[in-house]
Amino acid sequence: MSPALVEKQVEIPELGNLPIGRAKDFKPKGSNGKPTLIKGKPWGLPAGTYTPRQIVEANAPLLETVLHHLGPSPFGEPSARDQLIDNLASNLALNTRESSIAIPANDPSRVELATQAIKIGKKLIEYAKDVSDVSYDPGYVVRSPCEGHLLKPHVAGLMFGPRSLRHLMQIYNEYLHQMVLLRDALLPFENFEEVIIPITEEPRRKIGMRHTEDARSVFLAEAMTKQITQRSTIKAAQSLLAPHLSPVNSIGFQYKSGTVLPAYIAGGKSGRLLKYIPAVVDDSNEEVVFHNNLLDYYIAPRSDVPSADKEAAGEKSGELGVTLVPEGEANDRTLAIVLEYPDGAQSKVDLGQSARGYRYAHFPRGKNSTGAVNVSEDVQVHSARSLLLESGPGLVMPTKGVHVVQAETKIELFALLGKIYPDNVVVKEKALPLGVALNAGVEGLPDIGRFIIEVGK
Repeated sequence: MSPALVEKQVEIPELGNLPIGRAKDFKPKGSNGKPTLIKGKPWGLPAGTYTPRQIVEANAPLLETVLHHLGPSPFGEPSARDQLIDNLASNLALNTRESSIAIPANDPSRVELATQAIKIGKKLIEYAKDVSDVSYDPGYVVRSPCEGHLLKPHVAGLMFGPRSLRHLMQIYNEYLHQMVLLRDALLPFENFEEVIIPITEEPRRKIGMRHTEDARSVFLAEAMTKQITQRSTIKAAQSLLAPHLSPVNSIGFQYKSGTVLPAYIAGGKSGRLLKYIPAVVDDSNEEVVFHNNLLDYYIAPRSDVPSADKEAAGEKSGELGVTLVPEGEANDRTLAIVLEYPDGAQSKVDLGQSARGYRYAHFPRGKNSTGAVNVSEDVQVHSARSLLLESGPGLVMPTKGVHVVQAETKIELFALLGKIYPDNVVVKEKALPLGVALNAGVEGLPDIGRFIIEVGK
């Protein structure tokens, strides 16, 4: 067992206090007092570790330098600060002429990404408005290539009018671009405010957040033309936090300032987004990629649903123990969800396959009901324990008919999603009628049945 599991741990209350590694107090220092405006040099972020708020604060000298030269507005006209931050808000919004990106909300993955982008944009504007007492350099000049960030008509009049100077638009353009890059870099993270971002001193690193431009282009191109996958969010997240680690077959990773895992296993709600965790999961490596144990689940070994006579054996009431355990060789680490039942029996499921099952599953919603439902198909009821302990190696395939699997807790649900073949699986709350769940899936093939996981005591 990893030493990370015997010290103070990060625990997820929603999952029966599932421990996720050794808690660690990472202390991002931001620019740590170092200037971001240096005469004769491009603007940039000094090397260090930053929260998103600290990056916004480090960007503030660009805006303050512009505001210094624009001076106070005439009576009755909004302040230059209000106008320039309002323009940034339009750049970060998704439904304005000035929007820097447009996300077509025509499937659930893009709807989720659009919601995420709006949420992050509003928070960055909140940070920008909170910044005060910022040191700046009135004599600073920077060359900032045009990135196509549009200005509102009245802001264009301000920046190119008599109150402005010819180089101020360059400085403001850099401010806008850095904030847009920050928003887009945070898109993969459900708890984006907590992410700790490393900035290095590599000689050829682009200034500020510009080192994220290539990864941003790839991620947004996929977002515009395909469904958003967890593979794409992992790749984008690693390019920001651990670019030297390979994203191939990655379902999460640990870097010098924490661990990033699928959001759902860390108390989040999303099956595609990720969650930053201030913890060390694997003490045998400072930085490590956690791989999916099954690269291609189509060719994985398969087993049948256990027979009813096996299900009754060995069941005892009591508290279910859960842990998340790193396994494998140094260059091929995986994470296993380990469940221990009161009688000592254990089940181990790969987190990567669980994440895949979570993304593929149907989650119907409907009103609670205890009324009878007419179901024409043969219905067999199983316990979560029986499928996890008695079904043998590989992924469990349903025999003909409907197989209702009763999971008392969410962690049992997540383990089941890693054990069941991820095709036509429906997850429902216990109070939801079976008919609603059946309608959420699709008719099975003639020789294959369907799984419905029922969650709740």
